[in-house]
Amino acid sequence: MRFLPGLIFVLTVADVAAIAVAAEPGFVNPLIKDFGAIAVQPDAAELPRKGVRIVFDVTSESKPGEVVKGLESVARYLNLNAQAGNSPSDIRLALVVHGGATKAALTDSGYAAATGGATNPNLALVRELKKHGVEVFVCGQSLARNKLSLADVAPEFRVAASAMTVNVNKQQVGFAYVSLH
Repeated sequence: MRFLPGLIFVLTVADVAAIAVAAEPGFVNPLIKDFGAIAVQPDAAELPRKGVRIVFDVTSESKPGEVVKGLESVARYLNLNAQAGNSPSDIRLALVVHGGATKAALTDSGYAAATGGATNPNLALVRELKKHGVEVFVCGQSLARNKLSLADVAPEFRVAASAMTVNVNKQQVGFAYVSLH
């Protein structure tokens, strides 16, 4: 009888652990397969809508060799839309990288020179975003201020006069602004 309370405790902890594992959400990637995984929320109060226009202002810096979190968030938004039954053509998305995120716009060789050797892990994601209709810009002012050469900008990116210009111009034609730090 002295071991019965301990045995009950062990079973209780095991049961709690099993319940906790079962309660964790499963993540899916319905559109962008390698980025922006989402947890399905079947009872969500708000779902993505068709017809939205968003400009994402991406400034988050990442460690060399890691994907910029702001770019991953744009992939997540596309995956959320796909889960809700919207196709990429149902929405209009644009993004501009600047500040700490500027290096994400560089070719592999430009990124390696700027970060000390790593190739650019963001380019595969940017290609996927563009494949699904996302307009992709880099701030020309951030390139200049960080002494990054225009020749090192990856062809997936269009160089804008500034991030401010992209944000203002897009908002003037009905895009919502989302800041991703």
